[in-house]
Amino acid sequence: MLQTILEHGNPPQPKVQLEAHQAVLSRRPTAAQLTHDNDPVVRTAARDLLTAIDSHLSEFCCRV
Repeated sequence: MLQTILEHGNPPQPKVQLEAHQAVLSRRPTAAQLTHDNDPVVRTAARDLLTAIDSHLSEFCCRV
């Protein structure tokens, strides 16, 4: 998803893509903490986000 957003109408920018991936990965602990929130909608969204982060493989994520 990040790659699609970053490349939309623009040439690939590896440095920007790497920084975007690192920003998402750095917030993984926050998403994990939100899986214990009192609001079931928040818990579900956090679990979905963790699943997406954990299953996403790209050349940028593999460098981290």
